[in-house]
Amino acid sequence: MSLTLVTGGIRSGKSKFAEEYLLKKGKEPWIYLPTAYPTDPEMLSRIERHQVERDSRFTTLPPLDSSLPASDLLSHLSLFSQEASFLLDGLGLLLSGMLMEQPDEPVRNLVEKASSFLDFLFERKGMTVVVTEEASLGGIPMTPLGRRFTDFLGEMNQMLAVRADFVYLLVVGCVIPLKTAPD
Repeated sequence: MSLTLVTGGIRSGKSKFAEEYLLKKGKEPWIYLPTAYPTDPEMLSRIERHQVERDSRFTTLPPLDSSLPASDLLSHLSLFSQEASFLLDGLGLLLSGMLMEQPDEPVRNLVEKASSFLDFLFERKGMTVVVTEEASLGGIPMTPLGRRFTDFLGEMNQMLAVRADFVYLLVVGCVIPLKTAPD
């Protein structure tokens, strides 16, 4: 098993890097799990752009419905082999959906609920790459919900990074290795 975390800001090149990385280092079949939903015309345009740019060797699963209980999320993921190379793009949208379904749930409870999903990622036999947004580079959000999202995403990113074999930060399309060998 190998887990790689790819983080950075929005439009930093995370998805492209993650796709190329998995195709180069992983093995067939390559499974792509998006988490974006077309909530408005501009978001639909972003999704369509990603689809057009995605390498045809990927088998793309339907977007993960973050409103599902963790057990159902794992059932959704059981559609593919444990040995397949797997790309989750991206964690931030998945977690924001979970938060929007339970906006008053304490962050520590959300982290607990999402931990079984993380365990699934850590226990896979095939290569796994997770794309996420870096939560800690901007200012403190002005709304309570924004602060809760930043806390939730930041906690999950840290949990992933600690156990990941490799962590890469992308800034303006440049790749900065943060963790390049298992501890």
